Amino acid sequence: MKRLGIALLFILMATSVTYAESISLEFNDDSAQLGYAHVINQDYYGTSLLNFRGLYNQDKETKLGTIGFEFSGEPGNAPGLRFGIGGDVYGGTTDVNQDMLALGVIGKIAYAPPTLGGLGFEGKIGYAPKIFSLLDLDRLLETNVGVSFAIMPNVKVYVDYQNIKADFEYQRTTHIDENVRVGFTAKF
Repeated sequence: MKRLGIALLFILMATSVTYAESISLEFNDDSAQLGYAHVINQDYYGTSLLNFRGLYNQDKETKLGTIGFEFSGEPGNAPGLRFGIGGDVYGGTTDVNQDMLALGVIGKIAYAPPTLGGLGFEGKIGYAPKIFSLLDLDRLLETNVGVSFAIMPNVKVYVDYQNIKADFEYQRTTHIDENVRVGFTAKF
């Protein structure tokens, strides 16, 4: 199973490069996450993105995928500050055969001022309330914070902490992913 997952990850990464605006890979000993984002529109007012993500956590037996839209922009008076809002559709399975399908609202903030020479900070929160949660899922909360460094104008490396908590219909709140990962993002 592990070999199949790694092979699938590399196949998805190879096919994504052709169509991606950016691709990201995060990993540690027990989990990996692959992201792919495509710019739909970018103008003076901001950016609209279509993004995909696949997460595999061996320790928590979690397989999670998301597809979403994000709208982001920079306020004119704060160089390096970026805000985003959007929606994600979460789908997957986790330990004890809990199936998940939910629509969540997300908010993002990133701060990488030019004076810090490539150093940046990012945060994300996503929430799928009970009304938008299906199958075994009652609600889902995702939080993410990270520190990044741009090693080139189109490549940044980072350390990231991600926590995804889910409430299931017949089970208490479960951390379906809680990890620190290292990774990179490359823009094309």
